[in-house]
Amino acid sequence: MESNESLKNKGDNKTLRLLMPQWQGGNNSAYYLGAQLLNWLAPSSDDAFEEVPIDLSAEGLTVEKGIFARSTLLKQVHAAKAILHKHNPDRVVVFGGDCGVELAPFAYLHNRYDGDAAILWIDAHPDVNSPEHFEHHHAHVLANLLGVGDEDFVAEVPKLVDPKNVLYVGLNDGTASEKEVMDRFNLSVVKPEEIVKDSSSVLDWLDNRNVSKVIVHFDLDVLDLREFRSLLIANPDTYSIMVEKTPKGSSIETIIRVLQDVGKAYDIVGLGITEHFPWEAVALANMLTRLPLIGDINKTDKPSYNWIF
Repeated sequence: MESNESLKNKGDNKTLRLLMPQWQGGNNSAYYLGAQLLNWLAPSSDDAFEEVPIDLSAEGLTVEKGIFARSTLLKQVHAAKAILHKHNPDRVVVFGGDCGVELAPFAYLHNRYDGDAAILWIDAHPDVNSPEHFEHHHAHVLANLLGVGDEDFVAEVPKLVDPKNVLYVGLNDGTASEKEVMDRFNLSVVKPEEIVKDSSSVLDWLDNRNVSKVIVHFDLDVLDLREFRSLLIANPDTYSIMVEKTPKGSSIETIIRVLQDVGKAYDIVGLGITEHFPWEAVALANMLTRLPLIGDINKTDKPSYNWIF
């Protein structure tokens, strides 16, 4: 744990805000709008800001070497890395996009601090899948940081993450192939029910790590869909079914409290927020395109949540 004096000096360091509205990693183009809305809703800041160029065309939307839109995703990883090295920040905030947006900034931060960082993976899913089991790269990203998966994505990680410095927070799901990877690396897990009353399970784990920095991945799907519905799983057409079958996730206030408690005790150098799926905003945008005076009254297209730009 850091001294109060070192925590006070955190403001002297340079922070980069990175908007990366990548959608191909989950093949859900609504993530593009979701990332833009996250950035718009976030408190204003004087920090440096960059938007990673994202391909909005239908080019390259095929499966290559077991990964959907592989070449496009690699191009976007390279673009993000170039921005990071241009600014050389001490801290990075990422507004995504699918979870794959974390690869470049987390690899950058982990290397910058020479591995002296713990990663809190606040997510309902493990994200340690691989091309032979799942074609969407957003479920591979933590595996890549650990050195597992497609060799070109792994090559973007100059210093592999030590598995003992990774903690899942709020994990609620996982495929058989992901559980194999979790068992192989003996990855630590704090379940949703363990953080309901307080943050001690997370803070105690951090106290037992010999690191001075913390990097946070926050996938919004860790939140309970009964409270927060801007999630892929909360499709309005199947919402009532999913409410019945989906395990209870974490509340918004619980995650806020955990992150505030960690931020008061440790030096958080990275925060990525991902997978905002704004069902209602997409429907509203469609409605506006079909109204008199502002849209086309002959337009009959219904909202599409996975459109091609």
